[in-house]
Amino acid sequence: MTNHPQVSWYEGANTKASEVKNTVNYNTVDADSHSHIKVFYIWNNRGGTEDVSKMEEVVFTTRDRQGGDGSQGNVVEAVRDNWFNVRVDSLNENGWTPVGKGGVNTVNPPGTKDLGTTGTTTNVNAATAHVWSASKELTLDTYVQPTVANGFIYKVTKAGTTDVTEPTSWVKVEGNPVLDGKVEYMAIQIEKKPNAKEILGLANNTDVNGSNADFAGGNFVQISVFADVPMTASAGKNLLMQRVSYRYV
Repeated sequence: MTNHPQVSWYEGANTKASEVKNTVNYNTVDADSHSHIKVFYIWNNRGGTEDVSKMEEVVFTTRDRQGGDGSQGNVVEAVRDNWFNVRVDSLNENGWTPVGKGGVNTVNPPGTKDLGTTGTTTNVNAATAHVWSASKELTLDTYVQPTVANGFIYKVTKAGTTDVTEPTSWVKVEGNPVLDGKVEYMAIQIEKKPNAKEILGLANNTDVNGSNADFAGGNFVQISVFADVPMTASAGKNLLMQRVSYRYV
């Protein structure tokens, strides 16, 4: 996979109309009080027709507008003093983790929060994959499923005619080959779940209203965020960035 991740954010609802394209405003928050909780859906490749690279080692934090920890130049107390708290709803978390500069003797010294999801993404070709049949001419990139479902579909990587009998052992290892008469397939798992700190980049048919988003549950994380403003906070605006960092191959 060489296509880079396609990252997008949605605030409040998992709908295309809720995409974050401008500044997120937490409004005025009094000292010694909390902001309203905001919910974000962070996607990789929403509605993408082709797979892109998955996001790995995904973490959330806050940074000042220059990418710093809020302690240099125009001080940003919200970052420097770890005001923002995060909960990963897509991991069914109950507790909150403060993020920002972090530091020694703080609740969360790294200042970052690992993101992830328990969701799975269903391969978009599973619904239209042909059930195997004997002596059938298959073209390149056709998808076939066994007569008895096994959690995999099989992509034709070498065109030809299927055998008179079905393969006795459909391989159930992602990417492995299967021979069938003159045809060769590659095994593809229908439902995929990301590993810890990953967001998948698989193709999906997610509606603009998000009603079928669960079929691409491995492609997004849901988080809740609020600011806990201490009594010692200075008056004035805190301009900052909510940042998701990741790597990809």
